[in-house]
Amino acid sequence: MLSKQRLLNLAAALLILGGFAWLCVAVFTSLKDGDWNWSRPWEYRELLLRGWRTTILLSLGALAGSTLVGLLLLFGQRCGLPVVKWTCRLFLEFVRETPLLVQLLVGYFVIFAPLFSRTFESWGWNDKLVIGVILLSLFEGAYLGEILRGGVDSIPRAQWDSARAVGFTPFQIQRYVIFPQALRRVLPALAGQFVSLIKDSSLLSVIGVQEVAYQVKAYTSQTYGLEGYVPLVLGYLALTAPIAFISSRLERRFHHET
Repeated sequence: MLSKQRLLNLAAALLILGGFAWLCVAVFTSLKDGDWNWSRPWEYRELLLRGWRTTILLSLGALAGSTLVGLLLLFGQRCGLPVVKWTCRLFLEFVRETPLLVQLLVGYFVIFAPLFSRTFESWGWNDKLVIGVILLSLFEGAYLGEILRGGVDSIPRAQWDSARAVGFTPFQIQRYVIFPQALRRVLPALAGQFVSLIKDSSLLSVIGVQEVAYQVKAYTSQTYGLEGYVPLVLGYLALTAPIAFISSRLERRFHHET
């Protein structure tokens, strides 16, 4: 005899599977009966792949930049100088309380492009790409800084006092005692923010960065077909799924070590 809980669990599983099966059938029927030409994405593969490579470059650059910005904001908020501390705090509040789209438009057209566009072009750099990486790094770095600050502040004060008692320097306390514990606590939030960084890179198309979403729009305008949205979704999944998988593995590893 199956217990009541198992019966409910089985019923819920069947209901979910039935709904998912219906959705798949409806989608594939629409794709089959609609005006879809799956040979066109292959013809425009160079366009789509070029955009995907640009997205990878953007994501890697913004990942490194946002990590640096996040660490600087973390240390700035813990600085003993009130001016530095409150400057970091004001920057964090500004970034968190304004949309990324607005920051991209204002940051590019009002601040960075008039000041640095010619300089980057004279160095042979793509000014839109470089400025896009900078703006995305500043935005995501603000959230990373808050995540890291919350992780560090969650460590009990006794950990700091014990490390000082055994003669650790401030750097050694951070390196060997505080950061390893804080990283374990904020790892899910960090992974989520890195995934968000990759997805937010699609907004850089508004300033002319030719990443994968920009190229899919170009494909759609040229072919009037919607097939390009399928490789768009798959392309983002190919970038975000490994991060989620690695994060899950690290969480289990840290849990066992703890």
